[in-house]
Amino acid sequence: MTIIQANTANAEHKLWRQLFYAISIAILVLMPFISKDYGQSGDEWIQIDYGKHIWDYFTKGDEQALDYTNKQLQFSNQQYYGGFFDFMMEAMHQMMPSVPILVLRHFFNALLGALMMIFTGLLARRLTGKWQVGLVALLFILFSPRIFGESMNNPKDIPFATGFIIGIYYLVAILQDFPAKAWRHAIGLGLGFAIAFGVRAAGGILLLAYFGLFTILYYVLNKDRRTLITADSNKLAKKLVMVLAAGIAGGYVIGISTWPWGLQSPISNPLESLEGMTNREIQLRVLFEGVYRMSTAMPWYYEFKWIFITNPLIVLAGFLLFIALFTKLKERYGLFAFVLVVFGALFPILYMIYKHSTVYDTWRHVFFVYPFWAIAAAMGWDAVGTFIKNEKIKWVPTAVAIAGLLPAIVWTVRSHPNQYTYFNELAGGVKGAYGYYDLDYYQNSGKQAADWMLKNLKPIQGKKILVRSNMVGFDKYFAKDTNWIVYDYGRYTERHHIDWDYYVAYPRYISAKLMQDNNWKFQNTVHKVSIDGKPLCVIIKRNSTAGIAAYEAYEKKDYATAEQLYAAYIATDNTDEFAYFNYAISLASTGQMDAAITAMERATKLDPERVEFYDVLAQLYQAKGNMEGVQRAQSMKNEILMQQQETAGDE
Repeated sequence: MTIIQANTANAEHKLWRQLFYAISIAILVLMPFISKDYGQSGDEWIQIDYGKHIWDYFTKGDEQALDYTNKQLQFSNQQYYGGFFDFMMEAMHQMMPSVPILVLRHFFNALLGALMMIFTGLLARRLTGKWQVGLVALLFILFSPRIFGESMNNPKDIPFATGFIIGIYYLVAILQDFPAKAWRHAIGLGLGFAIAFGVRAAGGILLLAYFGLFTILYYVLNKDRRTLITADSNKLAKKLVMVLAAGIAGGYVIGISTWPWGLQSPISNPLESLEGMTNREIQLRVLFEGVYRMSTAMPWYYEFKWIFITNPLIVLAGFLLFIALFTKLKERYGLFAFVLVVFGALFPILYMIYKHSTVYDTWRHVFFVYPFWAIAAAMGWDAVGTFIKNEKIKWVPTAVAIAGLLPAIVWTVRSHPNQYTYFNELAGGVKGAYGYYDLDYYQNSGKQAADWMLKNLKPIQGKKILVRSNMVGFDKYFAKDTNWIVYDYGRYTERHHIDWDYYVAYPRYISAKLMQDNNWKFQNTVHKVSIDGKPLCVIIKRNSTAGIAAYEAYEKKDYATAEQLYAAYIATDNTDEFAYFNYAISLASTGQMDAAITAMERATKLDPERVEFYDVLAQLYQAKGNMEGVQRAQSMKNEILMQQQETAGDE
């Protein structure tokens, strides 16, 4: 290499490094700043309470954090989770009570998300020696909208992923730089392990296994390094063991110190957590491929499909290039780098498939593998450059990789703050995914609905406006305004007969077919929070309380009164399926069979997947002697039951 070529290479190296750090600083500032725009995630109210319970354990001796058998279903086995993030946030809130808890939590959630992205780029640079690859990896994970959005308000999976990638980065740093900077890197390794283990103990144990596996692999594959540490009576080998042990021990002490249940038995309880988290007992219905399936009955490819339909195509293409160009990458960066990345990207998912692990919404439980996907993709595109002989145009693959991100970058900006609802072209975007996969499963849009109400509704003299929703946690949004607006949970199926002034509905567990046919609509909608024209949630205004009185009469079997009151209610709201259901029964009970059938048919249009609707409809047709109608209703019922049977239970 000539002096000119060397100077040019150094200049390029410096430029890529400067760009990397400039973007890193920008996201460290920007992400926490905009985190205030994001809503409380679906599980966050539980995490807030868990943080309070841990605080009370350490400050008052309250033992709630040790046992959740006396709490509702959502708290099931909550003690299996470490308390690092939740306790720290509660402790800070105790010191700064004037700062709303959600603002505080989301600020630090976003900060950890930014660190996860930065360390993804740093690890890519470590493994390849190229800031150019590190920058591409950073951009790949930064503009993966799912990861970006969930970095703001996912208090379990994002902090865990951050600790995981920090731990792996510093392990590689120790191995590559040893014996230089060993103790400094050990601090970083300990911090990463503390965060990962402190948030999700079971995952922390996996990270510990990675430390051992990758250390052995590194020295097996690098003879010169192996010779170095085994020389001079193995003094360096002993020092390496001490450095790793010190980092792990320090991280373990920090991580378990905020976990009351773990402290009760510091060895056996983390192991019990690992077993319990591998196969969770809670079963939930999850919308996948257009049907609701139980979380214990997902097809083996569930996580892989979610990854492939919810991340930018340019990243997925880079990952496939990484696999395809194995030989080139091995020659370019060594076998250790390739194995570490491919193992980190695939092993946890393959292990879950092998263990038939319970999976829930989307692929959030395996977010910690995505940094390795981003690194693999960046390395894959970089490997394409090996086929280009002309040094002047070797920048083209990098340019293609960055340019390929532009659609995701644009979408990230214009969809704010709903980035985590992203679907790529393989799913047909949000429009193609609607009704086939959950969009706002984590209830992020709730804050946008609450903000609209706080801005547009006016206080009513002598009365508080009552808001209900099938989302949980609205009380946090109205905490400063409870003198005129309050919140209480309300089941979606009971909305016509419970009291409320405004109801916020989101389509979780709503009929998939109804959404697929674009028929999830409400007569009295006053506002929608939408993405690409598809509703994430809607605000409904009550125009009549007749439904409440109608239901009271219905429950008393006063069907004549119920029929009249339901008729009055339906005149103001013709989009409530259970109002029509009860109306049909009331009509039939007063001898109005034709009108009852009409009402029941309307109920099936509003929710075409409820077995009980077709049961009653068949009975009504039977009473009329319409056997064709009976057969049609029973056929629909059997079709629904068959689908439910196919998607329930264990696979």
